[in-house]
Amino acid sequence: MKKSLLALAVLGAFAGAASAQSSVTVYGIVDMGVTSIDTGATAGRTTGITSGNQSASRIGFKGTEDLGNGLKANFVLEATIAADTGSTFSTPAVAGAGPNNGVAASTGGFNRLSTVGLSGNFGAVNLGRQVSAIKDAYDAIDPFGDGGTIAPISTMFFNGALAGDFGRISNSVKYSTNSFGGFKAQAAYGFGETAGDTGAGSNYGFGAGYANGPLNVQFGYHNQDRSTGVVQTAENKLTFLGASYNFGMFKLHGAYADTKLETFGPAAETKYRNYLVGVSLPLGAAGNLMASYSVNDNRTTNNADAQKAAIMYTYDLSKRTNLYTGYSHTSNDNGSRIGLVAGAPVGESASAFAVGVRHKF
Repeated sequence: MKKSLLALAVLGAFAGAASAQSSVTVYGIVDMGVTSIDTGATAGRTTGITSGNQSASRIGFKGTEDLGNGLKANFVLEATIAADTGSTFSTPAVAGAGPNNGVAASTGGFNRLSTVGLSGNFGAVNLGRQVSAIKDAYDAIDPFGDGGTIAPISTMFFNGALAGDFGRISNSVKYSTNSFGGFKAQAAYGFGETAGDTGAGSNYGFGAGYANGPLNVQFGYHNQDRSTGVVQTAENKLTFLGASYNFGMFKLHGAYADTKLETFGPAAETKYRNYLVGVSLPLGAAGNLMASYSVNDNRTTNNADAQKAAIMYTYDLSKRTNLYTGYSHTSNDNGSRIGLVAGAPVGESASAFAVGVRHKF
């Protein structure tokens, strides 16, 4: 009996030590609503239940293990969920998305995040599929936060090159510093993993920011090598600078971006500039209003610009659950197709309206 009690005590001590040193958390978002979307399709407007209007529906697992002396091992596995159909993990198609890095968006498994790494006094190093440095920058400034389908900044900026899933990079290593008085920096490199040419299909970028008190300033740069095999056919160079300032009664947002889409061969370089002004403010104890106006300015082709105006109101039922309603309208010049589905006439307008509920867990 004494031996049995001793064995149980030893096992209990080990179990207590293990639980104190490591943890795993299951988290996620379920966001669904009734939406009415016009993307220029010849069949007309589509109305129904959609997932991810305010924020992409997702499920994730994250964990950390204390290795001692301030060193920790960390992992994150996060997947998009098509909550309206209950189908397998997937990424919704993005209407009017511009040129990307030549690699299709991840649509299976843990397509949002799949990382493992170490963190400590030196900062953090993570490997796998993760958010690019430039996406970290514009998500921090966008009045609409980390996405959704109503008016994320990425659908307009960079001619849509980073819309939807393309703001993330696979096969990457990313280093982030700790915050020093509000200053923080990071750099990432995504391997193209092409036989015979390490750089073919690769991505790299870096970012820096200051977030302290009411002021938040963010900078990001991203470079995409677009290659067919070992032959580089194009290169995208994306730069972002944005800031927000909280005046107490409201927060003001502003952003600028510069995009160069270089196609090698007979085609010339295409340049874009983007501008955004936005506002977010609390309305009462539980309400929040956010709005933005953004521009995609084609610097190469005349009569090919686009403008988007968007507004959303949310009402908190609790710390985890809120109701929302939002509307966005995109106006395209005759030579632009932002927000339009493939096959839709160039120059058409696009719009989206949604009312729904979002729950975080």
